[in-house]
Amino acid sequence: MSYTIVGLFPSQEFAKAISEGLENNGFRNEDYIIYHEEKKQATKSFWSKLFTDSIDEEATSVDSLIISVAIKNEQDLENAKKVFNENKVVNKYILEDVNFEKATDLDYIKKVVGLKAKALIYAMPQVKTSSSDIHTGISSEVTA
Repeated sequence: MSYTIVGLFPSQEFAKAISEGLENNGFRNEDYIIYHEEKKQATKSFWSKLFTDSIDEEATSVDSLIISVAIKNEQDLENAKKVFNENKVVNKYILEDVNFEKATDLDYIKKVVGLKAKALIYAMPQVKTSSSDIHTGISSEVTA
């Protein structure tokens, strides 16, 4: 089964290192896509909406810092993850339901990643915050 892994990385300088790392780990030039878009001013980028906690501002303000890699087997997945981690990837998504041909469209990738992020939020377990569930230790009701 083939699928796609998508990574967001901190600066354009990492794009070349990731490209070289992927090629050194057996990926061909046609096995990955580096997306290029112009910097957008005065609006919050798609990625900054998803990753608001302690994320590099440059990575979230520019959509050109995204790379998709075609994954054909487990070894490809491990190699891509290794290269991404070595180059300080901010976040990565494994899109098992997206083949690489569909990944050529950045808008499609944004839509799939957005849906996946929402699904993760809704799948989180419910947390109770009621004070009656919190035990504070021994109270005055304890008798000897």
